Amino acid sequence: MINKVVGLYFSPSGDTARLTKRVAEEIATRMDDACIENLSVSYIDLLRNPLMEDCTFDEETIVVMGIPAFTGRVPLPCVKMIQKMHGKNTMTVCLVDYGNSSYGDALYELYTFMEDQGFSVLSAGAFVSQHVIFKKIAACRPDVRDLQKVKEFCELTSRKLHRFCGTMIQELRAKPAPLDIKGSIPHKAPLRLPLHPTPNKHCTNCGACAQICPMGAINLRDVRKVDVRKCISCTACIRACPEGARDFHGPMCAASGLALEKLYSKRKDPEWFL
Repeated sequence: MINKVVGLYFSPSGDTARLTKRVAEEIATRMDDACIENLSVSYIDLLRNPLMEDCTFDEETIVVMGIPAFTGRVPLPCVKMIQKMHGKNTMTVCLVDYGNSSYGDALYELYTFMEDQGFSVLSAGAFVSQHVIFKKIAACRPDVRDLQKVKEFCELTSRKLHRFCGTMIQELRAKPAPLDIKGSIPHKAPLRLPLHPTPNKHCTNCGACAQICPMGAINLRDVRKVDVRKCISCTACIRACPEGARDFHGPMCAASGLALEKLYSKRKDPEWFL
């Protein structure tokens, strides 16, 4: 019998964390009547507490896995951590957060990776938040309309979960059909953006950005030095800076922003697969 919901998220900007927590809490509330005891809800922050060893999630757990789409792909640190996760036909919800541009193959990749690790993905969705680099794209999102869509997704997911939680005997549970998610598994490595966060004059060289960087791209002794071959432009360093001294700068960033604002001005609503 299901007894807990575990939300895992990789969230440099904080948006994916908020989405994952909202979905996990909604599902826990809606599934409570199907469980003998109240469902517990817990979270694993994969940015601040990256998986270093293998971990297994049993059949009594519902996993909600949330990631941001980076150039339409699953972030490299997440790929490595998913390989350390193991399910026992653990019922799972996959979430991708993106900035109104395109989530590309990210949702299909996440779904495939989780299934390969023994998880049983019952639903998957791609949701929009304000773009983490170009703030005018999807500004002020998620908005009321987005949050209502999240609730609708959780309601449909919970109905499906009820159908597969009807027995305490794992062997008697029906197997969910594959989800028809658009996308593929690309053979090439993910594209790297030519834009990288840099500090301004207010930087105190405290090292907070270097400590949080998931790729080890920032020099611990001099945070003005960034290994652009490692940097994935995830914005974790920007959010971690206590002085607000780190951001994307330069003419290339400004020009890219103007072009992309026009290209992605049309509103995109959430898409999901059940």
